[in-house]
Amino acid sequence: MTGKLKHHQALKAEGLLRHWSSGLFTLFVSHQWLGRHHPDPNSEQLRVLQGLLRNLLAKTVTIEYDVLTQFFGGTGPKAELDKLVGAYLWLDYICVPQLVESASSSLAYEQLRYVWSIHSYVDRCALFLALVPPCIHHDTGVPCSLNSWLDRGWCRTEFWCKSFSTRSKVPIVVVKGEDSAQYMTGLSSLRYPVYSGMFAVEDDKAACSLLVQKALMKYLSMLRAAKNKTAYRLYLSLFEQMTGCENKKRSMEEFLHDFCFSEPVGQHKSLGPVVCAALSGDHELLRNLVSARASLHARAPGMLETFNAELMPLHFALEFRSQDLRVLQTLLELRADPNCSTLNASSPLSSCRTVDAVDQLVENRADVNLGTTIAQLPPIHFAVGAIGAPCEVVARLLELRADVLGGGGGVACSPLHNVAFSGDSHNDLRNAQLLLDNKADVNQRCRPEGIFRPIELMARVSSRCAGRSGALVRFFGNLSSTPLGWCAVFGNEGLLTFLLRERADPEIRNNRGLRAIDLATSERVRTILRDPVPHIYLLESGSELVTEQF
Repeated sequence: MTGKLKHHQALKAEGLLRHWSSGLFTLFVSHQWLGRHHPDPNSEQLRVLQGLLRNLLAKTVTIEYDVLTQFFGGTGPKAELDKLVGAYLWLDYICVPQLVESASSSLAYEQLRYVWSIHSYVDRCALFLALVPPCIHHDTGVPCSLNSWLDRGWCRTEFWCKSFSTRSKVPIVVVKGEDSAQYMTGLSSLRYPVYSGMFAVEDDKAACSLLVQKALMKYLSMLRAAKNKTAYRLYLSLFEQMTGCENKKRSMEEFLHDFCFSEPVGQHKSLGPVVCAALSGDHELLRNLVSARASLHARAPGMLETFNAELMPLHFALEFRSQDLRVLQTLLELRADPNCSTLNASSPLSSCRTVDAVDQLVENRADVNLGTTIAQLPPIHFAVGAIGAPCEVVARLLELRADVLGGGGGVACSPLHNVAFSGDSHNDLRNAQLLLDNKADVNQRCRPEGIFRPIELMARVSSRCAGRSGALVRFFGNLSSTPLGWCAVFGNEGLLTFLLRERADPEIRNNRGLRAIDLATSERVRTILRDPVPHIYLLESGSELVTEQF
């Protein structure tokens, strides 16, 4: 297809649409509309989609998980991508009747029937693409990207319908450019319930929430029947938080039945009774379970929802219940260790989502600069990185003298490096500004020590021998770069532009002698590094962080 995207009725009249059948390999394309009357007035999203599909078919682009998930064992599916030849697309503008000027009066009802069947369309598609290249809204002039897509209520509805699909389990693919696509995973995805999304029509919020609630109930039934107890218990624990329903109070007997636990409760490890009670917000039940010798320090197995990290009950409570201090206080009173950590999970301070939670942990002797995990990094690194902590939490950690330069004995990077991993949302940029205001060095190079030095050297050898390497090898082979270099590796355009504005030096080389532009895998990132000024001006025009012109 060339030119401007045509609407449903026009393509149907041309005979270009086809009824779905089980033999059709179909891609569901979710996107944010860039105009009030047309979803893609300048065909920006269409060109990115076409370019990505061409690159996937030519095998010049691969889709992988993020580096952290891969490091702890996550591998993405490959078989589905081999079926792209001859695939079909589902995209709202071309597959749902549109109320254009020539539309009949009865079309509005037909459109609603299509819209409220969205979960069925998602469930029958083999791949789900979140088409989110950085663009400017045609009518409002507001920047649109993955961050704004995640804010939209209808996009969240599609996202959760996919997550709770009982058919295809291929992860969501986030598409940011013709040469930039990655599987979505991590704790951050659980922070976007439908009921808190933005809807143009307020009545849609309740209807979409009910739609997702039904999808989640069906998904839970499937998990229970399949005896996937870890995932079943996680999503059942979070049911009320994800659907906006009131917390459910359970007796001990009801709890054990609902969550498929048996007595004695002390025998259960993994994602055990204490985690489930904490996530359910039931602090009274927590006391009863610990009295019955349920473990306060059982490690949950690595899951894609947690970057494959082995978390303990206190981590889960802080990540999802930081606003409920009763749960946190109960765990601490029951002697949960405020400095507990595992090989791949930092201490609980890194998981805080509220300032009050930080203060409560510190009052119970949590160490603000305790180096943990195999990387030997303090909590603030994980808070601004994988966790994406709210900026007020980061500000409080800095008030408590969190280290902005990074320790030694492991990765030895600054927290500013880790923001590159988190993203380029408004909150991420505020966290970067907070770090710089507290004397973080915008040009600090990472200096890997201990086990990470040989890992870096092995990755460099592997990259040299294999030629074109994957994201994990590419990252560790260039670990010694500046925050700007990490942005180039991760394709983090927003933070890259922000750091350039803050006088980050693009000519600094890492241990391999490579600059940020040499590390970029995305042409958009290379474009910004070659000529940053227009992108800096665009950042300044849309950000309240900027108080002086470049």
